[in-house]
Amino acid sequence: MLIIGLEHLLAVSEGRSLSAKMVFNSQGAIFFPTAIQHRDMKAPGISYADNYKGNALAAMLAPGKIEVRFHEAFSDQEVAAIIRSLANQPGLAFIAGWVATYQGRPLTPHTS
Repeated sequence: MLIIGLEHLLAVSEGRSLSAKMVFNSQGAIFFPTAIQHRDMKAPGISYADNYKGNALAAMLAPGKIEVRFHEAFSDQEVAAIIRSLANQPGLAFIAGWVATYQGRPLTPHTS
């Protein structure tokens, strides 16, 4: 799984930053500052685009929270599974305990 910009997630986790953004799918995740638009962050196999045109989800990150924007191609279960996969990556286990929501609905990424 491809992980880019981990330092931005760690800054939020450690309280050095109040927020960050993420673009992600089953291929991996890109973490970046809030000053950058989701649609501008791309990596091989990971591309968010407005109006559901990309193959990735957009999320806002805050300490202990992941708020995922709706994408018509992803069900709640798929989003939870991807977050679970991310939490299984080296250095990302701490996000398993974060509250994750998808369009305001709580997800339980730590369970199947």
